[in-house]
Amino acid sequence: MGNDMNDDFLHRLRSEPNPKFLTALKARLDRQAIDHGKARRTLFRTAILAALIGGSAVAVAFVAWRGVPHPFGGIAQVRDAQDKRSGGGAQKMSLAPAPGRASTPGATPDAMPAAAASEGAATPRDAGPVGPSAPGSDAPHSVFSVAGVGGIIVNAQNFVRRPVELGLMTKPQFTQTTTAQAMAMLCHVRGSAGADSATADVAGADRRMMASELAVCMRNGVSRVTELRVGYEVVVLARSKLYGAPKLSARDIFLGLAAYVPDPNQPQSLIKNPYHVWNAIDSTLSEEQIEIFGPPLSSLTAAAFRRTVMEAGCVTFPGIAAIKSRDPERFEKVCQAIRTDGVYRDLGYVVGNMVEHLDTYPNAMALLNLREMPTALVAASVDGVEPTWEAIAADSYVGSRTLYLYLNAQRAAANHALSDFVMKFERTALDPGSDLQLVPLAEDQRQIEMRNVMTLPDVKL
Repeated sequence: MGNDMNDDFLHRLRSEPNPKFLTALKARLDRQAIDHGKARRTLFRTAILAALIGGSAVAVAFVAWRGVPHPFGGIAQVRDAQDKRSGGGAQKMSLAPAPGRASTPGATPDAMPAAAASEGAATPRDAGPVGPSAPGSDAPHSVFSVAGVGGIIVNAQNFVRRPVELGLMTKPQFTQTTTAQAMAMLCHVRGSAGADSATADVAGADRRMMASELAVCMRNGVSRVTELRVGYEVVVLARSKLYGAPKLSARDIFLGLAAYVPDPNQPQSLIKNPYHVWNAIDSTLSEEQIEIFGPPLSSLTAAAFRRTVMEAGCVTFPGIAAIKSRDPERFEKVCQAIRTDGVYRDLGYVVGNMVEHLDTYPNAMALLNLREMPTALVAASVDGVEPTWEAIAADSYVGSRTLYLYLNAQRAAANHALSDFVMKFERTALDPGSDLQLVPLAEDQRQIEMRNVMTLPDVKL
């Protein structure tokens, strides 16, 4: 009988449960799942909220302790680090490339677009942001313009590229043009760059401002102009140290590289350059083929070479010198046109290392920016003067020129972005360890210029 009861009990367990019981049980299980899910989500949200509140508190406390960082703080730290590495004292100029700069300038970093082959040709404004640098900023004071020669514009563009990419700086408006046009834009001469509204807050020049240009500024309401020296643009003709430093005159170099030269029999007439060996120009020179390698003619180095060495040799002919004031455009064409018959060759044609090529060919020379010249090469003296720092500072080496910034000091006082740019760019240009293509001023002159960039004194001509 007991066995029969057990069998009946087991049978009941295996039988289908009551439908009402199943419904009630399912409802209870569903409520438990929902309650557990809500509890887990509530716990997760509470943890996230606590983390956010804690992080915000830490951030607020950090800002309150350190202060809001200036947008150029990163740049200042980099420059300060460079100053510490440089030792802060007087330094000797090294002709070796700065760290990180290629020793072989086959693809020169100073190359400009072909449309700007001459510094006499103005280029359109560089496309850049024209609005405020950040939401809520004062729009009229957020953008400024810089106009000037290639030596200023290209170096300034290289200087701002990284801060702009990092969002630390609004890209200035750049206009590459001549010194005369840049001065006119600074002085608000209408139509100075092809448009009535074209003006500049900073003018980059390869000469000092003239008194007549300053008078125009005063008449047009630009009553405070500050002059700053940026550094020197220096070009050299270099040869392998195996064969010694060449000794040439500016006249020799002009006759060796100009597209058209005075006819030896009729000096008032110009003929296509017939010279292919140096002693055909001057019997005291070597009987070697004229072979010069250099950067593209559209580069900063080639432009500086034409404006310095080529013009210096050109004016040794009285007939050409006489047309400088009478017909400046013709003077420029005659004195700056470089021959294209293969005597001057683009460095891109050099197969392999440039130094090795110059070691192989004793007559070959290379046109270089002084800051790019490898230590295995030696620079030619021009008119008996070698390109030493002392000669460059004394303005006695014909292949160098001083570059200047002229600043609308009134605008700088009201425009923090403008004053910050000028101060940082000037500081970089004056740093002997910078990677700009400029030879820096001497230590005492650097101190004077840094004092000027902080006080913005009126120019004295």
